[in-house]
Amino acid sequence: MLFPEIDVRLERVDFTAETLVVVAVACGPAPGCPSCRARTRRVHSSHERGLAERPLTGKKLQVRLRVRRFFCNRSSCRRKTFVEQVGGLSECYRRSSLGLKQWLHAVAVELGGRPGDRLCRKMSLTAGRSRLLELLQSPPVPERSPRVLGVDEFAFRKGRTYGTLLVDVEAGQVVDVP
Repeated sequence: MLFPEIDVRLERVDFTAETLVVVAVACGPAPGCPSCRARTRRVHSSHERGLAERPLTGKKLQVRLRVRRFFCNRSSCRRKTFVEQVGGLSECYRRSSLGLKQWLHAVAVELGGRPGDRLCRKMSLTAGRSRLLELLQSPPVPERSPRVLGVDEFAFRKGRTYGTLLVDVEAGQVVDVP
């Protein structure tokens, strides 16, 4: 099964020597408005989105997903229409699937920009170094910063690998370093 536990109906699969194109239709329940959360059933129109997906059998996988645009029923809501998002597959304003986004995030965490870009090209993934770097997020800021900070530097092997240890002296615990 290509999309397990995702509300899509597979229409057809087209393939060439280097690309696999999957045409699917969103068939889940009517979503709520993203602004006011009101449920609706009034369909405005539908259109096709192109989503890059993780490669399959060494070929690029492109998903052509037909999604519906709905009217918002509340007159007080500023949003008059909205497009449904398929949970587990699509995300607003993204041209890649959530699965591909997770893969690219893992590559960005391990390799960063340029090396990650080179690996993505080898794996037939569409991502540049700036796309990889924008997937990285800064670590959360602690609620309270230490007032007294102890710094201890050490070497694993003399002249080889050095490390730094930060200690919150008042709390008596090691401070996480990103």
